[in-house]
Amino acid sequence: MLVNTEPIDERVLQKRLEDIFKTRAERIMFVKGDPDIEYKWVAEVVDIGHGAGVDKIGLMPFKDLGQ
Repeated sequence: MLVNTEPIDERVLQKRLEDIFKTRAERIMFVKGDPDIEYKWVAEVVDIGHGAGVDKIGLMPFKDLGQ
């Protein structure tokens, strides 16, 4: 899992998101899930984002560079 380009453990994700968004007027987050993971993990990140105070969460398609 990455936040921007930083690897992060799921156990500290909510705190990290709280720190990122506490000073922002617009609390918008984008999530891009790898096609090899189960959708439940994407949903979990969305839930963590909402728990961290993110107002809007956009889902981005994952593009395979080989296509």
